[in-house]
Amino acid sequence: MVSVAKSFEAPIKLVFPQDLLINGLSASNFAMLGLGDIVVPGIFIALLLRFDKSLKRGSEFYFRATFGAYVLGLLCTILVMHIFKHAQPALLYLVPACLTTPLLLALLRGDLQALFNYEDQMPVVEPAAEGSGRSKKTE
Repeated sequence: MVSVAKSFEAPIKLVFPQDLLINGLSASNFAMLGLGDIVVPGIFIALLLRFDKSLKRGSEFYFRATFGAYVLGLLCTILVMHIFKHAQPALLYLVPACLTTPLLLALLRGDLQALFNYEDQMPVVEPAAEGSGRSKKTE
């Protein structure tokens, strides 16, 4: 997996220096994060924001909690990479963090059925009633 990702020269990965603090601008040890590690959880977290809005509670509770879990999952990935000195698939840590957080919170808050039944779709706008041409306010 690592050899394929390193040999592929396309904008599908983010590369950042791991030894920037030690070697400064001449850093040579790079860590890599694939865009799939950002996009896939990002879509899920964005849907949780829409779920928060559909609950009409005026909060972004599930979005903020899961975004925090995503950041903790990334930090866990980086920590394990530094401990074992070997590349780690970030989704191995991000998926459990991003899935268990909203599921446990929905279970605790009683929103589990609403979470599982949530559908993201555009609201249906009813066409104006034809006929008298007057609205109910003018009657």
